[in-house]
Amino acid sequence: MTCFTALLAPSTLFWPAFTPAYSLKDDYTSNGYQDFFSKFSFWTSNGPNGGLADDVDEGVAWANGLIGNGGNIYLGSVRLTGNIAYNSGTLVVSDIAYMPQVCGTWPAFWMTAASDDWPQSGEIDIVEQANNAQNNQMSLHVGNKQGQYIINCTKEANGGCDANDPRTNSFGSGFNNNGGGVYVMEWNSEWVRIWFFPRNEIPSGDNGPLGSSPDPSAWGAPTTSFHSRHGTDCDMSAHIWNQRIVIDTTFCGTWATGTWSSSRCAFSTGYSSCEDYVKDVPAEFKYAFWTFRSVKAFT
Repeated sequence: MTCFTALLAPSTLFWPAFTPAYSLKDDYTSNGYQDFFSKFSFWTSNGPNGGLADDVDEGVAWANGLIGNGGNIYLGSVRLTGNIAYNSGTLVVSDIAYMPQVCGTWPAFWMTAASDDWPQSGEIDIVEQANNAQNNQMSLHVGNKQGQYIINCTKEANGGCDANDPRTNSFGSGFNNNGGGVYVMEWNSEWVRIWFFPRNEIPSGDNGPLGSSPDPSAWGAPTTSFHSRHGTDCDMSAHIWNQRIVIDTTFCGTWATGTWSSSRCAFSTGYSSCEDYVKDVPAEFKYAFWTFRSVKAFT
């Protein structure tokens, strides 16, 4: 199977309908947000991305104000992994009001399998970027070979197929200044598709992304689509499985450090090193947090 990536302008292209009826399976933000953290596990091991963040357990996170559930979900520099695994035929909808927007951060809302065989079981990056970026990057990672078909979404060790949203309100300060928005990921045997709806462009009604019966066929073209080559008899679900929702923010790491100069963070902060900046100016990271209004999974 070969992965093709298409970056499309929302609502400008006709997209063939292959959309089943979706019904709610898991509402992570039900019960007035009180049950949210019981549906996730807190990562406390050293991460593989070379970041400076010292990930802590739930007790330490509460004690230090790194998490909160008063009126919405607040997440500082923690890493959460969902306790529920999903497979093909899943629609994940996240209403995000705020995300980290400062130099030195690498935030992500993504999905991966709770296994040690990465990337053989796949990874779907729904929201991810670093430093002061304002254009979201969406990515798909899979193993380099499944059966007789070679998949070209491996590239480097941390590569994959990726697409950048050209809209400057899809990430970081541009996203926050516009009141946030809604991200939707649909995954089935044919494709992984991602939509981003800025706050003032969210389709309304029961069939909208925030409705009780979301219907992607009514939303126009996705922001991006990773899809298999037609006629190869390849099934996307054979390359991606047992995916869990992950939310995290790390400091520096391979991405933020690797783009420190090209993102002009070295110039704007006066620091030649991401690591030195994070260690020396902790007060700047008061804006390094997420605020979620809702997170839901439909099948």
